[in-house]
Amino acid sequence: MFGSTILDLAIGLIFTFLIISLVTSSVTEAFASMLSWRANTLLQGVKDLLNDQNFTGLALSIYNHALVNPRSSGDAEGESKLSAKPSYIDPKQFADALIDVAQLGAGASVAEMQAKINAAVTDPQLNQVLNGIVARSGANLDRVRGEIADWFDNAMDRISGVYKRKTQLWSLAIALILVVLLNVDTVKVAQALWDQPMLVRNLPPASASETAQQALQQLQNLGLPFGWDREAVHYFLNGPNFLFVIFGWLVTAVATLFGAPFWFDTLQRFVQLRGAGGN
Repeated sequence: MFGSTILDLAIGLIFTFLIISLVTSSVTEAFASMLSWRANTLLQGVKDLLNDQNFTGLALSIYNHALVNPRSSGDAEGESKLSAKPSYIDPKQFADALIDVAQLGAGASVAEMQAKINAAVTDPQLNQVLNGIVARSGANLDRVRGEIADWFDNAMDRISGVYKRKTQLWSLAIALILVVLLNVDTVKVAQALWDQPMLVRNLPPASASETAQQALQQLQNLGLPFGWDREAVHYFLNGPNFLFVIFGWLVTAVATLFGAPFWFDTLQRFVQLRGAGGN
């Protein structure tokens, strides 16, 4: 019986973390889409890669190229004039666009290719990189394309890391706001599950693709304590209880950083464990 209660408590907490993670990810994605986080992060990454922070040189030429930015007009004179910003650039298409901008053609010698690069690329660091690629590839255009694509792909890995850290920070902030507004206190939820483990016996099926509204409805249907009412406000203002509540909020918010897919998979394993003999 004791082991069954522990298992039910764990399932209830995991389900709660899953629901809040789903809501948090939905809100974060809405912000990311509305504020064009991916496109803006990619643009900054390309500017960093091409040493064109003012967006007046090579980065601008790349973003005006149809292979990189097919939805734009191709005649932007600056960042503010871009009619569209891609959220993703294929490394091979970036390489082809850079080759076009530098006017590198097949059949040219190493010296001829390097002369083209020297004329098109004035930044010393970038000039050195591209001249080195041409020298190592022996002016073989396919090899030049492949090395530029690999160079860009490695840079995109770093940009992806920057974007992930940014979204995690925003997700934590959004989760904190949500758990306070919804009063999702892990400590209180755990107490309720310990006293009434049967709450999770009829656990509704959860999906990692649910909308925020559907997820919250499932949490409400389960009967777990969350939200604000007179009793919740009185409990929060009664003596040192607010410390336990704040701790419970923090635990709930931090748990969302693992992501909804993690909690969904964990929930499935615990449910299977209970079905295999937890009772």
